[in-house]
Amino acid sequence: MVFFISLAILVIGISAAPMVFDEPAYVGAARNLLAGTPSINPEHPPLAKYFIALSIATFGDSAFAWRFPSALAGALLALSMFGLTFAMTRNLRTCYVAWLLIVVNGFWFVMGRIATLTTIELAFEAAGVWIFLLAVQKEAQQTVLFVGSGLLFGLSIASRWCGMFGFAACLAYALIYCRSFITRAAIMAGTALSVYVGSWIPLLLREHRTAGYLLTANKFIFDFHRYAKGDPRLGEAWWSWIVRLQPQPSLLYLLGNPVIAILGIAAVVTLLWQRKPLLPALYIAHVLPWAIAIKPLTFYYYYFEAFMWLTVALAVAMQGLAVRRVRLDVIATGCAALQFVNWFAG
Repeated sequence: MVFFISLAILVIGISAAPMVFDEPAYVGAARNLLAGTPSINPEHPPLAKYFIALSIATFGDSAFAWRFPSALAGALLALSMFGLTFAMTRNLRTCYVAWLLIVVNGFWFVMGRIATLTTIELAFEAAGVWIFLLAVQKEAQQTVLFVGSGLLFGLSIASRWCGMFGFAACLAYALIYCRSFITRAAIMAGTALSVYVGSWIPLLLREHRTAGYLLTANKFIFDFHRYAKGDPRLGEAWWSWIVRLQPQPSLLYLLGNPVIAILGIAAVVTLLWQRKPLLPALYIAHVLPWAIAIKPLTFYYYYFEAFMWLTVALAVAMQGLAVRRVRLDVIATGCAALQFVNWFAG
């Protein structure tokens, strides 16, 4: 139900808007792949662009085809967040609160409706975290689950390197809190690396490249993101998501819901106080690179992953809390939903 309702929310009207923001680069790269010509977007790994290319080959070169992989990924992301919330809390009410907060958090609705790599990357990452939690908790089939988690993390990183941040947070969690899983964590890491390397094979074949291009391409990705220059006035300060109260019309009302943003920070502190570090670690892992980045050009949507983890942290931290017998999760979800509706009504 969560998956299909989420997919319906994202798909309805998905073709209405013209190309926005980075869509031309990713759609162009998908077209290059279909034509067997060099990619116009070599600064990212190829996997997510394969999905866009497959959608174009299936549905034709249209706005629906460009964006349908992001909608599928958005639905998978909602399902994975629901599942990992249940793995953490064993409480269905908290899972539904997490899902509703995701739907109204602002980022998910926009990023799941444009042709971008980010939603695909995060969907695989969230699924990887979900399976990682199951692997840590279960006594049976742990090795299989760790391999499955590594596979999903490999797919995430093969879509966009930001998947490494969530992968690193889970590895650190395993090393610090679950020392008995160190060997299995190494298996998870090896699986992720193998999947990442394997994801380049279709590109090598389509562009008639040698195996050596794998090293050349990845060095270019590193150098591009390490040394790329731009006008700092076009970027966003890393902390700006918490104080922005007006959406960016260029990205179809992209805005991190301020209700979730403010309460989410309190939730992260609460979970750290309760010695439940995984969700705070995932949030911090996705914020920290932009906070300390030397690269001056960062955009608001770079905080999509961090904000999604903040949203789930809020749902988990509110479990069982009440103010004068009124559940805090009801108040917070209602206020966040009103803010979300207000954007579109205005």
